[in-house]
Amino acid sequence: MACGPNEHEPIDPVTTKFDGKRHDPSLDQKIQPLLNQYFALIDHLQEKDSADLLTFGTSMIQLTDSLINQNLSLDTATQSRAIQGLINIQYEISAILMESNQNERILGAQMLSLQMIDFLAAIGYQKQAIYIFTNNNESHWIGLKNKSTNPYTDDEDLTYTPAQVLQELK
Repeated sequence: MACGPNEHEPIDPVTTKFDGKRHDPSLDQKIQPLLNQYFALIDHLQEKDSADLLTFGTSMIQLTDSLINQNLSLDTATQSRAIQGLINIQYEISAILMESNQNERILGAQMLSLQMIDFLAAIGYQKQAIYIFTNNNESHWIGLKNKSTNPYTDDEDLTYTPAQVLQELK
């Protein structure tokens, strides 16, 4: 086993369904800053720096507030799905920021990742490929590259291949 590759194969898939007919290129563009902020928050999760986590989390909450109050799509069903997804994301971020226990923050980040996956799938996000990763504990996270380390652990030597691609969820 020590001589084998330090790479985990994908486990169970996410059961969310991608709704490509809800795709709106202008909505993809509008939510891009939120997606960028999610990646920043997840990247700083392991640093255990409450100030950075608070900064990125607060910024993400402000972005969701701003987006909720915008006309995101001309299609009312897509608009409704987007707003509900943003509210769910906002609740998860708030829960992470209220926690002082690192393990609870990580659990919150796992829930945030699931909410991001659901949100992006519900609005038919297609601006760029979003890779969905899963570990042995059935924790999910997303990334922009087809290799990733687990953001919930300190093990930087272990890489994962995606279990799925968001735009291919059936």
